[in-house]
Amino acid sequence: MNILFINLPYYGHFLLTTGLVQELIKQGCNVTYLMPFDWEERVYESGADFVGYENHKKLSEQIKNAYAVADKIAKDYNLIIYEQFFFLGKHLAEKHGKPAVRIFTAPVTNEKLMQEYISAGGPLGIFKYKWIGKLWTKDIAKGIPMKTDCWLDEIIQNPPALNLAYTLKEYQPYAEDFPEEQYKFLGASVYDRKELEIDFEKTNRPVIYISLGTVIKGATSFFGKCIEAFRNERVDVIISVGKNFSIHKLKDVPENCKIYNEVPQLSVLRQADIFVTHGGMNSISEALVYGVPMVVIPFMSDQPTNARRIEELGLGKKLDYRMINSELLRTTVLSVMNDEGISANVSRMQKQMLGAPGNRGGADMIMEYYEKLSR
Repeated sequence: MNILFINLPYYGHFLLTTGLVQELIKQGCNVTYLMPFDWEERVYESGADFVGYENHKKLSEQIKNAYAVADKIAKDYNLIIYEQFFFLGKHLAEKHGKPAVRIFTAPVTNEKLMQEYISAGGPLGIFKYKWIGKLWTKDIAKGIPMKTDCWLDEIIQNPPALNLAYTLKEYQPYAEDFPEEQYKFLGASVYDRKELEIDFEKTNRPVIYISLGTVIKGATSFFGKCIEAFRNERVDVIISVGKNFSIHKLKDVPENCKIYNEVPQLSVLRQADIFVTHGGMNSISEALVYGVPMVVIPFMSDQPTNARRIEELGLGKKLDYRMINSELLRTTVLSVMNDEGISANVSRMQKQMLGAPGNRGGADMIMEYYEKLSR
């Protein structure tokens, strides 16, 4: 089977799908991954063939460019897989008479969740005004027939027959809105991948891992509070500050605190006793795979919803970034790390994650779906 996989240039969205690509290839599929030209090396590392489109800072132009290339080559494939934000994916598949599978790299979105994401700010914040979404969609679609007149509504109201989500159904907000025959929950995307090596050796002290993604306002102040919070505690602290942060800005760093621009997250989570995170879906899923409780400090988009779910499920606690000081951070982290109830809940969820279908199960579902349609 020849598969065309379409995605947009967002690292977390691509990273999750790499394991699925590898499993499909193991099952004898030829997978071509459509991404911007500057992603060619990453795509080839996944084992897929590569077809490129012009990258752009604007999401609208990325979608236009991806669609233009996909429209020219879709006839050569048996099946089309697309990530949810490429909202023209179902139309493209129907136009060329191909079955389609949609991938969610965050929880599956319905009207309530979409409004939560928009209200949380970030890239979707501009679409709090419906007319903006409609104009934005009209500019991209340019006469392409759709079920709705707004791209966010298209994601919610026009699903394909098979949707795969990288989370657990128990974690999925409003899970009752998503019928089991149409929505499959894969759990985490964990697979062998190239990872950095860092100069950290675990001692007999608990390990606190802190990583808030790549964009943080007031990062120097926040990381300074982290350093002060655990300076005199019998713990080891690993802080990942992001590629673009200058570590030399942080002064008087104690011996129990190691600071890096990047870390091999899976390797660190294997050793961690608690994870302080911004609440991205990938980070949360990986923490649950390794049985690590969390303190979530959300910023935008799906992160506040994820933080809420972590508290609702008893997997950790959330903090407001604007209210954090060293004392609050220390007491919250230590209380979560020593909470037997949270530990039991995390262990239960870890078992579910380890028993979830994962990328191998997702590949099986895709193959079974295609074979059923081909009979």
